[in-house]
Amino acid sequence: MKITGTVVYQELEGGFWGIIGDDNMQYEPVSELPRAVQVNNSRIEALLEPADVISFKMWGQPVYIRSIKRL
Repeated sequence: MKITGTVVYQELEGGFWGIIGDDNMQYEPVSELPRAVQVNNSRIEALLEPADVISFKMWGQPVYIRSIKRL
C-alpha cells in the first residue's frame, strides 16, 4: 500500500520510530526506519506491506517498508 504520512518517535518500550498515515492509521515498521527519515514530524511517502508478526509494542499495524522518502 502506498501512503503519505508523518514520522513520529514514540517513547514506549524503550522508544521506536513509527508512522502516522494521512488516513490516521498508525504503522509500526518491523525493522528500523532508514536514518534519512528518522526526523520527528517529518513528512514521508512510503510503500508498505502488512507484516504478519506479533509486536510487543502494540502501537500500530506492523509493516515492512518497501520504499520510503521524505517529502
